[in-house]
Amino acid sequence: MAIEPLRPDDPAAIGGYELLGRLGEGGQGVVYLARWPGASGGPVALKTPHGGRAADLSEITLVRQVARFCTARVLDAGTDGDRPYIVSEYVDGPSLKAAVEDGGPLSGVELERLAVGTMVALAATHAADVVHRDFTPGNVLLAPDGPRVVDFGVARALGPSGRGAPGSSGTPAFMAPEQAAGGEVGAAADVFAWAVTMAYAALGPAVLGEDGPGSAFGRLLRLERCLADLPGWLAEIVAPCLAEDPASRPAARDVLVRLLGYGERTAEPPEGGTTRRDRGLVPEGAHPRSPTIGRGDAEPSDRAERHPGPASGRTVISAWRRRRVLIVGTALALSGALAAAAVAAASWPERKRPTAPVTAPVTAPARPLTVGSANFPESVLLGEIYAQALEARGRKVVRRHAIGSREAYFPLVRSGEVDVVPEYNGALASYLGAVDLGARTPATTKSVNAALRRKLPPGLRLLASSKAEDKDAVVVTRRTARRYGLTSLADLADAADEFVLGGTPEAQTRRQGLIGLRAVYGAGFKGFQPFRQEDFGTMADLLDRGSLQAAQMFTTDPLLRSHGFTVLSDPEHLFGAQNVTPLVADRRVDAAARAALDAVSAELTTEDLRYMNARVAVDKDEVEDVAKAWLVQNGLLRGG
Repeated sequence: MAIEPLRPDDPAAIGGYELLGRLGEGGQGVVYLARWPGASGGPVALKTPHGGRAADLSEITLVRQVARFCTARVLDAGTDGDRPYIVSEYVDGPSLKAAVEDGGPLSGVELERLAVGTMVALAATHAADVVHRDFTPGNVLLAPDGPRVVDFGVARALGPSGRGAPGSSGTPAFMAPEQAAGGEVGAAADVFAWAVTMAYAALGPAVLGEDGPGSAFGRLLRLERCLADLPGWLAEIVAPCLAEDPASRPAARDVLVRLLGYGERTAEPPEGGTTRRDRGLVPEGAHPRSPTIGRGDAEPSDRAERHPGPASGRTVISAWRRRRVLIVGTALALSGALAAAAVAAASWPERKRPTAPVTAPVTAPARPLTVGSANFPESVLLGEIYAQALEARGRKVVRRHAIGSREAYFPLVRSGEVDVVPEYNGALASYLGAVDLGARTPATTKSVNAALRRKLPPGLRLLASSKAEDKDAVVVTRRTARRYGLTSLADLADAADEFVLGGTPEAQTRRQGLIGLRAVYGAGFKGFQPFRQEDFGTMADLLDRGSLQAAQMFTTDPLLRSHGFTVLSDPEHLFGAQNVTPLVADRRVDAAARAALDAVSAELTTEDLRYMNARVAVDKDEVEDVAKAWLVQNGLLRGG
């Protein structure tokens, strides 16, 4: 942990403890590194409130109620003159905030260990009838023996009915909506703050936005968009914790059960029906796809955490490995608490399960087909279309939507746990090393599919690609298109020197960006304005107002439809093919099932996908309803 020197106005000692330096300062007070009285005294942490605050040592009582393994033990307390102080054990490790700021976001086992360790601490805190009320990255210390939750300065005891006291003390960026509004702050507020903290740990400070927390509603929207970039296992657990209504959030012990893997059982489908597991896994309002960052230079296999293509995200390790790591890492600390937590699994919020459309069945194999999808809304929508198309042919289907990134779902297809998944041919080809999307050679649908089929592992089959593509494109307003006569990227050669282009930061350095636009089309832009993907709404507004003249966006983004932007054609195929294509386990998906999926691909277009994404993301229509409507309109499913 970084130790700052004492400031001129800091005392040399408090309560007989020699002060050695500053460990940190927050809204409640200052924490010093101190030494026990006596020559052989070891290091301790001494906290004292800011000057002028009344002596309130109720924190001692609350901390001592909480299990010692999950926080810093209180060793002493007292008052030096009019200055109260609390002495606790010194935890030799950085705060989560410092670790992320210095070393970047966490991933893999580090992130899992953090999620479980902090939730163990939160569950133990609530079991002691205490609510922390200021759970933030700054109050999580990464000790060698596991994370510790500290600073109970604004903590309060829960009432007899489990209700918390009202108040808005805490850190605004991590407050639950009811806490920010000064309402009753119970255990559910801690669960919300934990979810924001985990998003911070996995994605970095970007989850908080550049302008601070802003309105509670705006903060919720930003957090929901960020969920699409979380590892699938974490997004599934965090999403319900961010519910606006505190009554809809799971309890800490229920979250712990899910983290330990007890909530991941795949139910067998009921006789004659289907099992749905997709509701609530992808946040409403999330972008329909994940970023294309690293699409050209990511590597397949366990050597890379970056992920090319629409299902990008951090590496998500398999479920069996996660269970082993998490259970071994926490069994000793939890001891008897696990039994009680396991009983609580039944109280995890139920998701509404709509009934799938029923059509006249034909003879179907006993074992259903498992249709999976990646953890972003567009993939979930495509997976639902595939599932309903198969059901229309009489096949039983198990849905495993929002599994995670390609590193998570691709091994499941190879192993036979998942039979069908929607893919993007260019992203999959890049992932397998079949093509280099950053190469100078145009990556067309035909060339990509040919290379991909040569590279696919045995037992997998790539079916017919659809015309629908979710890929990069340059868009302009209709007004700009008319003024400069723009229909194609080739037309930019004579106009780009007057244009400022908006796009992701990576567009500045990728061939599928500024470099390629200049080299292939002679389009040298006057300037470039970078935007993170979660800020594409702002970029679209600036394009509409004329502050930008062009933007590099994605062809299926609902913003293109809502703003009426014109997509410039790409005759030289600068932006490589990204056709929506079913990937199937060959031995499980028979000719009749393949025919059902090929029929979907024959009808699906980019405009269709853009329209459906808008219905889900903008109109908030249910994924199942949108998928069914498209299938009915294209004659692939009977109405009714």
